[in-house]
Amino acid sequence: MKPSKKPLIIFVGNSLFKDDKVSLIIGEKLKEELIEKGFDVEITERSGFIFVDLLSERESVVIVDSFKTGKFKIGEVVLIDKIDYDAYTPFTPHYVGLPEALKLLEELSLGSPRNICVIGIEVKDPFTISESMSEEIEKRLEEIVEKVRSYIYKCVEN
Repeated sequence: MKPSKKPLIIFVGNSLFKDDKVSLIIGEKLKEELIEKGFDVEITERSGFIFVDLLSERESVVIVDSFKTGKFKIGEVVLIDKIDYDAYTPFTPHYVGLPEALKLLEELSLGSPRNICVIGIEVKDPFTISESMSEEIEKRLEEIVEKVRSYIYKCVEN
């Protein structure tokens, strides 16, 4: 299979959990614009080794996910270095994810992306089952969307 030249933007979340749904909401808000700009977009509640299929033979991938570390202000959007992503894995409800998928792609010679960018959104509560998000995330949602949009374009320019 030939690597895809189209950058893939993956929004990962879970609609059942309070703040973990924020990436899904952002994905829905940005999907049409990103597709029009020539990106492939995946908004998914699946995690684990699904990343192997999504990442295989891609040249450029951006992953947007929520996490809770306590290191950043709630609603802050940060770029996470691929090397540092292992350190953040315990702070996200996606127990098997990017680090494991990348390792498997490498071991099976399935073609890991040349450029991977992870955009993290610090949240208050990614683990409580709830239809609504925390007030802090709701209040800053449009600001978060704009920051994620900016980071996506910055990531694919590199």
